[in-house]
Amino acid sequence: MTNEHRRQCRAALWHWQLLERQPTPENQCWAHALRQTAAYYQQQDPIRAGILEQRYRRHQTEQQVLDTLHIGRTTYQKANADLLSTLAVYAAKQGVL
Repeated sequence: MTNEHRRQCRAALWHWQLLERQPTPENQCWAHALRQTAAYYQQQDPIRAGILEQRYRRHQTEQQVLDTLHIGRTTYQKANADLLSTLAVYAAKQGVL
């Protein structure tokens, strides 16, 4: 994943609700990739699912997420990197990366 892909994935995560509300073709593709990522982690990994919900849906601070999920910063950073990679895969399948 390039730095540009990483930036696009972070932006999509941060603007998730906006992407869902503004149904342009590109936004719909991103929203679908975000939903696929969330569904995957709901089944596979509660920590990453929690980060998606707390950080990117509720816009809590990093420290609030750490406290809510009872995880350390290293765990958070690794999980966040995994989220970006997973989203990149789904976004590429949708043709937006």
